[in-house]
Amino acid sequence: MRVRETIDPKSSMWAWLAFDLWFQRTKRGLSLAQVGLIVNAARGTVSNWEAGRLKPKEDHMKRLDEAWDTGGHFARLLWYAQTGHNPDWFKQYVQYEESAEVFKIFNGKNLPVLVQTEAYAQAILWMAGRVREAEVESKARMKRQSVLSAPEPPYVWIVIDQEVLECPVGGREVMRDQMRRLLDIGDDPRLSVRVVPRGAGPHPGHDGPFQLLKIAGREIAYAGAQLGGRLIEAGAETASLGIKFDQIGALALSRDDSQDLIEETMRAYE
Repeated sequence: MRVRETIDPKSSMWAWLAFDLWFQRTKRGLSLAQVGLIVNAARGTVSNWEAGRLKPKEDHMKRLDEAWDTGGHFARLLWYAQTGHNPDWFKQYVQYEESAEVFKIFNGKNLPVLVQTEAYAQAILWMAGRVREAEVESKARMKRQSVLSAPEPPYVWIVIDQEVLECPVGGREVMRDQMRRLLDIGDDPRLSVRVVPRGAGPHPGHDGPFQLLKIAGREIAYAGAQLGGRLIEAGAETASLGIKFDQIGALALSRDDSQDLIEETMRAYE
């Protein structure tokens, strides 16, 4: 069975787009190469679109709509795919993580994956009831941290609430080691962890955690939620989250003062 034949157009907007690209091309009796000429892309690129392995860009879909007189069908499908919920969002997000140039992360309840120790990660998973997969998943999280040691590592700006430091995830020893990890990475000029003090009061981050990734000049966002999350690949929501990150950051302690607070909190776990 060919890869394209395994795509269920009802499974996600991306799958629907891939299916329609194949359906409309074959309906017109065109080859992959012929469609490539229409949209100014290689034959293999068009094949990957139809197989769901690669996501087309807006200018490609606009050219196709104009050539086939679809009334903007493919451009609309792409927009909905980019802004809607993708059931397979996490796999795509990890791929984006690997090529991101800048991370902007806000977490209000726990530390983000990129700076977790393995013991802290396991404790978080246990608390979430994921006992059976905790060991495997925590190792996968450690592997994701390899982006920080890449030849050209990304800039990582993290903002957390003070309660993240004070919540004893996994017990005193786990938290002491986790605080030490935060202090160690504080020497990295490309990585910043800043803390919003409890006295700052309510702020826009109380709606939930989120992340912004910059990839080749393009911004991708992830908004966290119970039982999953949502990947946002285009639209005004990404810009809105960028403003929220700046608003929360304006309430956070400086980098040095945050390090002092982390060190003070670590002593409380002795």
